[in-house]
Amino acid sequence: MINKMKYYFLVFFLLISAAAGSQTFTGELTSIQTVFSGNDAYRDWDISIKGESGFLETIFSGNDAWKNWRFGVGQNNGEISTVFSGSDAWKSWRFSYPGVSGEISTVFSGDDAWKQWTVSDGKSTLRVSTVFGGKDAWLYWTIDGPKGSIRINTTFSGTGAWKSWSISDNMPNEDLFLKIVAIFPCVFSGYYFSPKE
Repeated sequence: MINKMKYYFLVFFLLISAAAGSQTFTGELTSIQTVFSGNDAYRDWDISIKGESGFLETIFSGNDAWKNWRFGVGQNNGEISTVFSGSDAWKSWRFSYPGVSGEISTVFSGDDAWKQWTVSDGKSTLRVSTVFGGKDAWLYWTIDGPKGSIRINTTFSGTGAWKSWSISDNMPNEDLFLKIVAIFPCVFSGYYFSPKE
């Protein structure tokens, strides 16, 4: 009888631990834009979510600031950072937020690798890709996954267009933080690969 009680207690404890460790965040993304203007505008972003707001910001300053990011909504935060160093560091990233970790990586190699990405947390994989080809491909993106799709595009064209994005979020049942991670390659590529002012 005591062994049976120990078994049930252990099972109950494991279920509670698993539930606590895999928190799901919900929300509908509507837009993301830089907080400031100028050459360093890429370091601070406001994320608009229906009914609330979030942020995306670099953790450090300096020339390599783009390699380490923090994002969050309310009291919950996550991080995104490059896996490797060097000139191709932008091709592979790792991310984490409460109870979840995963990878962001380009699908292909080469100069146009930034046009297609996968975002995976081990359970869900989202595919992030430009809608069009050409030098202005970074203006329009689609994110597709098992729970729907997201469209993200700049709100205007021309130099500096990467600073303001409109989001059509048709992925209501996907984890909000995973969706924020999925829009990251879009806004990062817009900043990193668009013509500079």
